[in-house]
Amino acid sequence: MTDDAFTYTVKLKRGDDTQKCKVTAPDIETLTNRVDAVREKLGEWAGDYREIQPDDETRLADDQSELGEVGA
Repeated sequence: MTDDAFTYTVKLKRGDDTQKCKVTAPDIETLTNRVDAVREKLGEWAGDYREIQPDDETRLADDQSELGEVGA
């Protein structure tokens, strides 16, 4: 556990995947600087996550209602 007075959690979510980063700091100015740095980094990672696409071979029919209905 940290002795820092301020804690902030930054989240990046895509679908069911969530990346979290907890930022702590002893004062609000330091917290603001650290949160800005984390947001910038998560913004870079967001671009990487957007490029991740499911394989064409594993796509399901749009009207699939049961697992047994997966077609080729």
